[in-house]
Amino acid sequence: MKFFARILACAVALLLAGCATNPGPGAPTSAAECGPEVERLNAQLAAEIAERQRIARAATRREEALRRQLNAMKSIERGILEREDRARTETR
Repeated sequence: MKFFARILACAVALLLAGCATNPGPGAPTSAAECGPEVERLNAQLAAEIAERQRIARAATRREEALRRQLNAMKSIERGILEREDRARTETR
């Protein structure tokens, strides 16, 4: 949600800068005049995308680590239950 708010803010900034509107008094008359603003917004968007990708990769790594821990704990539990079953059958 926050990501889309930033994109909307970038679009509004372009509109206010006159880069996405019809030329009027004081507005850029060509796409080339909007270049620096578009490049700045492009760099900002690329940085935000890279940060989101980094966060997603970290979350995936954490999820996998938790999955491994859960599997290890299940294995330990199975071992304990098997030992208890053997102990019960040996005492009969």
